[in-house]
Amino acid sequence: MVLQWRKTVGALGVILLLAFHLQEGEGSQEHFVLIHGLGHGAWCWYKIVTLLKQKGHRVAALDLTSNGINREAPTNEVNSIAHYAKPLMDYISNLGNDEKVTLVGHSLGGCPLSYAMEMYPTKISKAIFVSAFTPRNNQSFLSSANPKNFARLVENGVIVLNREADSELPTSASLALDHVKTYLYNKSPDEDVILAQSLLTPTPFPVSVEILKLSEEKYGSIKRFYVMLMEDRLLPPEYQEYTIAQNPPEKVFKLHASDHSPFFSQPEQLCNLLIHIATL
Repeated sequence: MVLQWRKTVGALGVILLLAFHLQEGEGSQEHFVLIHGLGHGAWCWYKIVTLLKQKGHRVAALDLTSNGINREAPTNEVNSIAHYAKPLMDYISNLGNDEKVTLVGHSLGGCPLSYAMEMYPTKISKAIFVSAFTPRNNQSFLSSANPKNFARLVENGVIVLNREADSELPTSASLALDHVKTYLYNKSPDEDVILAQSLLTPTPFPVSVEILKLSEEKYGSIKRFYVMLMEDRLLPPEYQEYTIAQNPPEKVFKLHASDHSPFFSQPEQLCNLLIHIATL
């Protein structure tokens, strides 16, 4: 009887210990919000959404204004980051009083992510930039990046700038479909390349040149993390390092076998890394 009682107490101890680890650390439920980059939409995160939900986490992937299936406004009528990021702002503003999210921005998504950090600092627990641009105060997406890279992509026809007859600046930027396999999806499955080529859309260009106002009190109060993609041909590692050096994050992680699109090429590795960072 005493032996049985000890076994029962021991088993209860193990159960309580497991319950504690599920509530604390990497077993706890996190809430992720995924922000797409140039030309993409919520659709590009489908593998990550599935994996995070299977692991018991909450996750939302959003279409920013005029991208994906969001048709709130035509691309050429979106003239500010505030307008472009409105779906993200709406989502965060509707969170519960004590609820916080981990924001994940990919590529150009680093700009709406940074904007959200300034607007809702108490609602964001961490910010994760995945081969993304990390503008400082008084910088834009373009001015925060190494100018050689953007010029290279335009000259090589990877990024196409779309203009209207009466417009001084481009109204939108598109990814050339015949170049995306080489520059964005060089390590991704063919079926995902075909999917992307059928769903990519232009992104409002004013988002790229708008100067962001980011304060130390708000934007600076949130821990930032950076995920480098070492097989990235759109934003090669040396250009990612330039971005990191301009605005150093809390910590840098690397996915050594990923192209510019880890949500396609290394979904399991990206998912596990996001969960790990969220629990730091």
